[in-house]
Amino acid sequence: METGVNWDPRTLVASKPASRTFAVLLGVIFVVLVLIVVAHHEPWRDEADPWLYVRDAGLATILARTRYVGIPALWFLCLAPLAKLGLPYFTQKILHLGIATASVGQMAWRAPFSRLTKLLIAFSYYFAYEYSVIVRSYAITVLLTFAAAALYPQRRERPVTFAVVLLLLFNCNAQGFFIAGAFAVVFVLERRFDRRRIAAITIMAAAAVLAYLQVRTPPDPAREGVMRVLNHDAFAWSVSNAFLPALPAAIGFVFGMVLLLVVTLALRRSREAVLFLWAPLAALAILYSYVWLGGLRHAGFFLVLTLVAIWIGAHDIDARWAMPAALLLNLALFISTIVSVRYAILDIERPFTGAADMASFIQQQRLDAVPIAAHNLTQAEAILPMLPGTKFWYAGLGEYGTYMKWDAAFERALNVTYPEAERRSREHFGGGRWLLLFNVEIPDPAAHGFRLLHVTPEPFEKTDERYWLYAPLWKVR
Repeated sequence: METGVNWDPRTLVASKPASRTFAVLLGVIFVVLVLIVVAHHEPWRDEADPWLYVRDAGLATILARTRYVGIPALWFLCLAPLAKLGLPYFTQKILHLGIATASVGQMAWRAPFSRLTKLLIAFSYYFAYEYSVIVRSYAITVLLTFAAAALYPQRRERPVTFAVVLLLLFNCNAQGFFIAGAFAVVFVLERRFDRRRIAAITIMAAAAVLAYLQVRTPPDPAREGVMRVLNHDAFAWSVSNAFLPALPAAIGFVFGMVLLLVVTLALRRSREAVLFLWAPLAALAILYSYVWLGGLRHAGFFLVLTLVAIWIGAHDIDARWAMPAALLLNLALFISTIVSVRYAILDIERPFTGAADMASFIQQQRLDAVPIAAHNLTQAEAILPMLPGTKFWYAGLGEYGTYMKWDAAFERALNVTYPEAERRSREHFGGGRWLLLFNVEIPDPAAHGFRLLHVTPEPFEKTDERYWLYAPLWKVR
C-alpha cells in the first residue's frame, strides 16, 4: 500500500526513483499552469528592486553594494544579462519560472517520495506560488538545495562537484548560507580526508568566507546594529506557516511541531538527516527571531528543510514512523495546495499590486516624459520596471533614482512624512510641469493645489502599493 512516502517498511530503504518521463510530465504540467498565474502577476518592490539594480547599475556597483542589499551577488549576476541586453521585465519572470520548474523536475525525478507526494509538493503553496510566481532569490536557493540533496548519495565519489553546488548555495542568501553550512558540517563530520575531499572542504570554506565578505555590515547601513528586540512569535509563526500557510497560527504551530517530531523519530537512525533538519532550522529560527522575519517566503524554508532531511535520510528510515510521517506530510501539502489555488485565482482576478496599472496609465497618457516626484520611495519603485528609461525624483532623498541604495540616507528618506514630501516637491520643481505620485491618498487634493489624475485598484496582497497620481492644478490642461 502506498503511504505517500516511498519507504519500504521491510528493507528500510527508498524504493526505486520515479522515471524521467514522470518528472518531465510533471514539469510540463507545472510550467503550463503556473505560467498562467505568472502572466497576470504584477511586481512588488522586492521583485522590482533587483531588476532595477542590475539594469541601471554597473557591474562594479552591483558587486560593491551587496553589503547594503544584504544578499550575495549570485542572484544579481543571473539577472544581469537579461537586463543589460535591454530585454523587458517579463524575461525576469520567465527565468524565475524556469528555475522553479527545474526544482520541481529534479524533485520529481530524484527525491524518494511517492508520486502522490511529489504531485502535492509541486502544487503546494511554496512551490507553485511563493517560490515560482513571486520573483525572488529564493527560487535558486531551492534549486541548489535540491541539487545538493540529489548529489548527496554521491558526495564521496564526486566531492568537488558537491562542493561547487554548495559554493553557489552559500552565495544565494541567508537561508542558502545556513542550508549549505549544514551540508558542509555533515560532510566534514564523516572524517574522510583524502585529497579530493580536502579540496572539496577548502571550496566550501572559501564559499562561506566569500558570502560573508559580501554581506558584512557596511559603514553606513540603513539600520544600525544587527540584533534587535526578540520577536517572541517568530518561531511559532514560521512553523505554522511552513506547513499550513495562511491558517490560524495556533493550529498550524501544534500541527507543525507534531509533524517535525514524527519526522525526527522516523529519521532518528540517520544522524546526518536529523542534524541537517535541526541545525539550520535552529539557525533560521534565531535569525527570524532576532534579525528579520520577512513573511511566508522565509517560513517556507522550514518545509524545504523537512523535505530534504527526509530525502537524505530515507535509506535508513524507521518503518514504524514512516506511515504517520507520510500521512501528516501529505495532509499538510494537500492543505497547502488549496492555499496555492486560492492565491493563484486571486492573482489572476485581482491585482497583486497597483504597479502595472499605474505604469500602464502613465504610458497611455504619455506622461513618462514628465518629471514625477514620488514618495514613499520603496513602494514607488515597483512601477519603474514597466517604464524603461524613467526615473522618479524621490522626494525623501531629494534626487532622481530607480533602485534602492539601502544605506543610511535611504533610512532617513523613509522617515520623511508625506506633507514634507509634498513641500519638497513643490520647492524642487517650482512652476515647471511635474506630477506627484503617492502611495497614500491626499485628502481634499484641491485644497492642496492638486487634481487627481489616476488611482489604481486596491490590491489583494500588497495594499501599501496602491497609488495616487496628482498634477498641480495650475498645470493641468
